[in-house]
Amino acid sequence: MTNKIEIVKLTSAEISALWANNINITVVICMMTHFLDTCTDPDIRKLIEDTKRLAETHINQIEQLFLKEQIVIPEGFSAEKHVVPKAEKLFSDLYYIQCILQISKFGVASHTAGLTVSAREDVRQLFKEHMDEVSNLYNNVVNKMQEKGIYVRMPYMNYPSEVDFVNKENFLTGWLGRRRSLLGIEVTHLMINIIQNEMGMQMCSGFSKVTQDSELREYFLRGKNMCKHIVSSIHDVMEESEVPSASTWDQSVTDSTVAPFSDQLMLFIVGILSNLGMAAYGAGISTTMRRDISAMYANFLTKTAAFGEDGMNLMIERKWMEQPPQFETAK
Repeated sequence: MTNKIEIVKLTSAEISALWANNINITVVICMMTHFLDTCTDPDIRKLIEDTKRLAETHINQIEQLFLKEQIVIPEGFSAEKHVVPKAEKLFSDLYYIQCILQISKFGVASHTAGLTVSAREDVRQLFKEHMDEVSNLYNNVVNKMQEKGIYVRMPYMNYPSEVDFVNKENFLTGWLGRRRSLLGIEVTHLMINIIQNEMGMQMCSGFSKVTQDSELREYFLRGKNMCKHIVSSIHDVMEESEVPSASTWDQSVTDSTVAPFSDQLMLFIVGILSNLGMAAYGAGISTTMRRDISAMYANFLTKTAAFGEDGMNLMIERKWMEQPPQFETAK
């Protein structure tokens, strides 16, 4: 028996997924570098070290593949250029571990997406290994948060005890009259969006305090207020159905006035959060069965898309936006 060796070029989907993962991993390394410099909790510090080590391993593997394929390695964000040495702590240790929790969730999703659009066996294997390793990190973070009593679970509900069927058309309504109580899946996505927007609100608040660029400060404050409005709107929906929605944050932002990162990196991080928000609102629309909640998500999408576009324009104006891989057209 002979082993068949197939030499096939990377597809556009494979290149794009690897490129995006490379850029995002450089951001993670920069964040973990500052977190390591300022973290005081030994348990959380260990998780930061594990996250940084894993990110460095993954980016090295992607870059080796790019070199093999003779694909230019994206510049991304280097810690030497974009992390301010010895900068004061801007966020709390609790915020650090919440960041790692969200980063690991995003990592699992992005590696899974990369796996499902890839054809070449070595690329599929790479994404699978990354997905498995980030899944282990996620489990370790959840376990540690539960040990410390700081993990916020989704709300509990009664176990279904019998099969039932919807027998009224107003199951889908929500504009007038008494609205039906929320479904479990609807609460899940509402909670996900509360958590992500609380994280974004704190991030924008911290960045607005430390940037010296007045235009960016105004942009970050706009993001903070948008996140605050979204969290308030979701709380109103949950309170109407008497579903508890505990806050997940302590006083996360410190009194520091020194930026831990470059303005370019801070703006890019906020852009990532905007993209994650739009993805979460889209997922919420696809699973909700109440029209008023769908309309609420659509409104969030519109506002966040406009905010994200303005952020990209700020990056383009400053020549900070790296060109993603694209098809070449005839000239």
